[in-house]
Amino acid sequence: MKKAVVLFLSILTFMGCRQQKTEEGYSITGTVPDGIEGWIYLQEYKDREYRNIDSSHIVDRKFSFSGSVPEPRVYALHSSQKAQRAQIFLENAPTEVLFNNEWEIESIKGSENTELFQLLLPESRKGTLNADSLIVTNPSSPVAVYFLTREIYKYDFDELKILRNTISDSLSGHSYVKEIDETLTGLERVQPGKEAPDFTLETVNGDSLSLQSLRGQYVLIDFWASWCPDCRKSNPHLVKFYNQFKNRNFTILGVSIDEDKDRWKDAIEKDGLAWPQLITPGGWHSDVVKTYALRWIPTGVLVDPEGTIIARSIQPETLESYLKTSFRP
Repeated sequence: MKKAVVLFLSILTFMGCRQQKTEEGYSITGTVPDGIEGWIYLQEYKDREYRNIDSSHIVDRKFSFSGSVPEPRVYALHSSQKAQRAQIFLENAPTEVLFNNEWEIESIKGSENTELFQLLLPESRKGTLNADSLIVTNPSSPVAVYFLTREIYKYDFDELKILRNTISDSLSGHSYVKEIDETLTGLERVQPGKEAPDFTLETVNGDSLSLQSLRGQYVLIDFWASWCPDCRKSNPHLVKFYNQFKNRNFTILGVSIDEDKDRWKDAIEKDGLAWPQLITPGGWHSDVVKTYALRWIPTGVLVDPEGTIIARSIQPETLESYLKTSFRP
């Protein structure tokens, strides 16, 4: 990691000495290995999914794209013959890219941001890149801001607010910065001490149930999904807590972001979840997800009998300690 940080600082120094050029649009020229044929798709990542925005047919191992982007940001190159995608940081400048047989970028030549992103991407994937250090080192880099958005779940409200204030005002209109601002707005709304926003959702039986209807009890709102391994691993702990405290003014309210109701119901039965279960329409795109500023699951929000949030992102061991203290005979 130390080598990566030193290298990053060296690159930033080098970048500061390079003259910026203004380009009207981008061009991507790519070379693929022998045997890769068909189409290459340029994709953007939006609303948690990749979408094709352009395509290029491979001719003599070459493909190309041209156009313009409203801001520098991450896109992907996808081959019709490969399952994986290769991410690139694209802005309005020429880019040359060479792929290997594993559909990994072997070399890339482009703008400062493009080359910096490709250098730091392996560290990010290994989990050894600290986005907060990148922001502090270079607050005007959209690449650094991108990596912060990818690690945004690591920071609580106060930490994220400090990092946001470190980002240069020159990036205030960038979509990555707006994403951070939206997260902060959502997190502020559901901080401990605030009233838990009410919601009404569908139950397993097709009825409706609201959070408001559970007033008078301690309620753990458990945001989860059947396809989430960490959620399924935490369920035995929740079953234990529920059985231990269900007769002592405590309940759990499961809120799933599943989009497949059958899988959701099957998981409830298999895991033995006896408390009320609700499902959000639209999964990650639902209003409840936005209201509670969910960044990952499982997420637990503990609410007191008056409807005030006591804790957010509460872990099983913390919950157990709190419940034992609160319901001590």
